[in-house]
Amino acid sequence: FFRAQLARIPAITPVNLANRTVIITGANAGIGLETALEILKSQPKRVILAVRNIERGQAAASELRKGSSEPTEVDVRQVDQASLVSVKSFVDGLAGQEVDIAILNAAPLTDLFPRSMKFKFSTTTDGYESDLQVNALAPALLSFLLLSNLRRAAATRPSEDIKPHLCLVSNGLHEMAKFPERKLPAGQVLAALNDSNKYNNQNRYPTTNLISLLWTKELAKRAAGKGVVINAPNPGFTKSGLLRDAQVVVKYLAKGVWALLGRSPEDAARCILDATIVKGEESHGCYMCVAKISHEYELARGSEGEDLQARMWEEIIGVLKQQSVLSEDLISIE
Repeated sequence: FFRAQLARIPAITPVNLANRTVIITGANAGIGLETALEILKSQPKRVILAVRNIERGQAAASELRKGSSEPTEVDVRQVDQASLVSVKSFVDGLAGQEVDIAILNAAPLTDLFPRSMKFKFSTTTDGYESDLQVNALAPALLSFLLLSNLRRAAATRPSEDIKPHLCLVSNGLHEMAKFPERKLPAGQVLAALNDSNKYNNQNRYPTTNLISLLWTKELAKRAAGKGVVINAPNPGFTKSGLLRDAQVVVKYLAKGVWALLGRSPEDAARCILDATIVKGEESHGCYMCVAKISHEYELARGSEGEDLQARMWEEIIGVLKQQSVLSEDLISIE
């Protein structure tokens, strides 16, 4: 951890992204905004800021336009990952369009600290525990639905060009996940995580990040050879807005840690850009830490990891079907 945090992240050389469309979630602040600033240097045709708060998104878009002399269109679209319908509506608004790069950033950190310092168990309007949905279920739906737009782009690009990329930004905290629920029979894991009586606040954020990583690896496995690179970059412990919804005492504690070890949002953005426009097919299905292909937590690799990611895939698909945001005809990646 300490070695990774102190590692220098080299500057990213801009590439030619003319006529390309880029989507960045959570792009109104922190790592997401810095990623957008970095990717503008490669002059894409359009950057879509996918944000929960339109007003903040418009403010970020204005900042990006001021900092760029290039004719990149900066578009702001709303997507609230606490609502699966909102996620589906966002992708429905892109029907028939090509997407070349999709960067799905991490959600706010609210569940790492003791209960006395944080919010209690809460659910979304869909009835799922908030972190479970925002960190795992919603990104899974978004990534699955965007795959058709990315594949559409892949079909029109010369083979020597940069392949479309789908990056689900990961987090080193997944290594802290205990995830005892994984030992439950098939079909019961998500239900247990959604049970308020079984809720473990200190383990929730790492666990949902691990589930997201497992989903990413399984999605990459099933989409192999389809022309889209899918990977999971971890930008490291960063001075960002991840704690914006945490209580005041948590923020003060975090400031002390950040002062010693926190990576700047600019460096974090370079880690993500490395996974997006530098790393190619060699990174498909891989977890990356500070711009290097790395080993993920032992629960996410080997035969146990493959079995677990397949099980989580089936459970997540089942939930999305049950919520009527994924129809039967969309389930196949073929």
